[in-house]
Order: sequence, then C-alpha cells, then structure tokens
Amino acid sequence: AIEKNNAHASFIAKVAKELKTDALALIRGDVFRYLNSAPKQSFDFIFADPPYELQGLETLPNLIFENNLLKEGGLFVLEHGKKNNFENHPNFVERRVYGSVNFSIFK
Repeated sequence: AIEKNNAHASFIAKVAKELKTDALALIRGDVFRYLNSAPKQSFDFIFADPPYELQGLETLPNLIFENNLLKEGGLFVLEHGKKNNFENHPNFVERRVYGSVNFSIFK
C-alpha cells in the first residue's frame, strides 16, 4: 500500500496489525514518485483508490504498465469518479459503475 496521508497510512497499518497479516507492505509517500522509481517487482493484483481530484490520476494506468508492475494475467483496478474515462486505454477490460463510484479494470 502506498499512502501519502499520514492519518490514512496509520489507519492502514492499524488494520493490517488487527488482521495479523504480514502480506501488506506500507509505503508512506507519493505514489507517482514510487511508480517512477519502483523496484523491479510485479504484482498479481493492484488496486488504486486515489482521491478523485488527484492531479495526474489519468496517468496511473500508463505508469503501471510502462513500469511492468502487473504480472501477466494480473488485474489492475482503478477507482475513480465519473469524469475519467479509460475505455481507450490498450489494457482496459471493463468499467463498473456504482452510483458515483467508477471502477476501471485493466489486464
């Protein structure tokens, strides 16, 4: 998990501790800085829930795929508001809408 907001990061750490999981690595920092300097590691599943008004949100799918962060056969799910549309992205698979919440799914 990459979280810039200290209060949110503390909450994530607290929940991980309560769940007694060591399957979560928490990075307190800027997601764009991480994605542009990410270690050569890829993941089966990536879920992004950025603030809907996050400047640069529209670049997240490209950063994920350009940096080979998703394993072959993996899924990337991006939560976003209704004003974003990723249907023309080459890795886009599906969009799901639940009220004002949108999920774009990429492979």
